Amino acid sequence: MTLSKISLPPSESGQRLIAWATLGISIFVLAALYALTPYASGYGANLVTVLHFAGTLWSADNGDWQHCYLVPFAVGAMVYFKRKELHLAEIQASWTGLGVVVFGLFIYWLGFRADNIYLGYASFQILSGGLLLWLCGWTWTRHLFFAWGFLVFLYPVPFLDNMVAFPLRMVMSEASVGVLNLFGMEAIKVGTAILSAPDQLSGLKTGARFSVDVADPCSGIRSLFALMMVAALYGYFTQPGTWRKIVMFLCAAPLAVLGNLARIIMLTFGTIAMGSEVAIGTLDDPSFLHMLSGFLVFIVALTGLIGIGKLLNADWPRVFSNLKTLTKSSSRPGPAQAASNKSPNSHDEY
Repeated sequence: MTLSKISLPPSESGQRLIAWATLGISIFVLAALYALTPYASGYGANLVTVLHFAGTLWSADNGDWQHCYLVPFAVGAMVYFKRKELHLAEIQASWTGLGVVVFGLFIYWLGFRADNIYLGYASFQILSGGLLLWLCGWTWTRHLFFAWGFLVFLYPVPFLDNMVAFPLRMVMSEASVGVLNLFGMEAIKVGTAILSAPDQLSGLKTGARFSVDVADPCSGIRSLFALMMVAALYGYFTQPGTWRKIVMFLCAAPLAVLGNLARIIMLTFGTIAMGSEVAIGTLDDPSFLHMLSGFLVFIVALTGLIGIGKLLNADWPRVFSNLKTLTKSSSRPGPAQAASNKSPNSHDEY
């Protein structure tokens, strides 16, 4: 074969080939750093890899972080959703990304030296974003920015249990007492427990009718992170514009509180009707109704998400215009009403 017969790929195709090859090498390096190299001890005595530590919490029996398993599939769906834009986008490497990669490697080294597994999380997030920017450029990074940011839901952070769970317990117990009193079920709050108020006329003491304690699992911490992930995903696929997506994400926390409030009220009424053993059970052995009530949190929250999404997408100028027209037409007297408003002595002039 002579040199003149050798056909070289076009410049753009060659760049794409080099970029994909480099990306494959980068994925191999990431796997070596985070899946094969013992990094930190976490909460144990021996060094484990970042992936091993995260995977242990993903598969824990309490189910707090099982939603993390869905993150790779969600990110894959986002990349597929952007496939047309990515195909048309120019691949142009950015040296800024190399600086981000170097910084990510420094954070990785710092976490290794400090025996801090959470710095390993941070380094992975920084490295993955830096590699995307370095190899593919700003256009690809802009298209995949949300997918890259969604990776934060991969990381279980159990230390937040102590920081978030107790304040949530206080909020839930306070809100539950307020709702029960609104319904005429007199209740008081003692710490994080919800107790029926004493009734001197009936001789009932405090907590005689019902007594429900908002424990850590019932604080809403289990559903909070999962609903934040679902809200971000739902907003990404259903809402046009960045601000609508942000609103959907910010609604996750109050909707999680609302859903958990409905659950606690349900269990309180169940305790009144069937007793604590049937309605709640114990912390180690919750009853069937207690387990079933967990679905109520997601039903309420997802219904709220769908409703908020419809409100954000509504054509409000048209709604207000129709409402204004309807108000005018309803206030304008009809023929029968106009005839009845005439005085008896009035007559039509021709």
